[in-house]
Amino acid sequence: PGPERFWWSIEVDFGQKFPLRYQGELAGPIGKTQVIFERVVTAPPDDNIPRIAFMDMQGRKGVIRNQVESRTDEQELLLNRPNQLALSTATNPFYITLYKMREYVLNWRFYSAFRVANDKIRKPVPIEQEPILHEDGGNLSAVLFYLMTEQRMAFDELESVMRSMVPGFQGITVKARGRGEVIAFWQEQGIDRELSLADLSDGILRLLCWSALCVLPSPPKLICIDEPDQGVHPRTLPVLAGLFKKASKRTQIFLATHASYFLTQFDLSDIAIMRKIKGASEFVKPASSDLMRTMLEDFGTEELEHLHRSDELELLS
Repeated sequence: PGPERFWWSIEVDFGQKFPLRYQGELAGPIGKTQVIFERVVTAPPDDNIPRIAFMDMQGRKGVIRNQVESRTDEQELLLNRPNQLALSTATNPFYITLYKMREYVLNWRFYSAFRVANDKIRKPVPIEQEPILHEDGGNLSAVLFYLMTEQRMAFDELESVMRSMVPGFQGITVKARGRGEVIAFWQEQGIDRELSLADLSDGILRLLCWSALCVLPSPPKLICIDEPDQGVHPRTLPVLAGLFKKASKRTQIFLATHASYFLTQFDLSDIAIMRKIKGASEFVKPASSDLMRTMLEDFGTEELEHLHRSDELELLS
């Protein structure tokens, strides 16, 4: 609500000579946000190596450039709005580095168990070519149709995962409904008819969303999910954690949770604590604490759940 400032620095390795850093700062209050600065620069390992700026913006004004060897490609840039990010305007493929960074960031996806649009999921949706799950999950049937018809190994894995989480689950089919639209159907033991997604519980729909996201052959470059454990049966959490860990070998995943049991399904090295100190948020890795590692070695991973419930995990990290 006040004039807070938010600063970021993101390092991305595209396999070039040096990684790139995308940095910037915003200032509030909300509704009147302004971009203070924004830049894309090389990140050499040695401070003695000069950094090359492909973008250098101060407020609405700045420059962008393409080639590092020449300044002839430098172009002045004036943005229309004080709250506009310059990277969003990098739509010209001639500016290779900025264009690549923009496409990379656009591929990120942010999900929340509280924003899954169950009403959309329960209706037929248009077919998509190589779809990625929408941030509200609304195109789940289109993703399942793509997996069933184009990525059969991934679809079989999804069905296998669902069988391990949901007793009585037999299979999924996706059928046409109207012109160019599809909806998924669920087969379950003891029920003599197929159930459409409209018949399934909110928890099952969330499980399908997270499972489909994890088995996608080409997942988003960054996946962030707020409370994926919400609304699902506790027995599914070990399998769900295994899915996320397997998917993290192909992309980068951030999960936020308050569920102590879900937390115990991960190695200590996978866990970070967000805590507030003097009004600022800190990102702390418990694995860096010798005391924490010793306690878990002595008492087992079950102690992690107790430490989380009692808030000692934050205090000891």
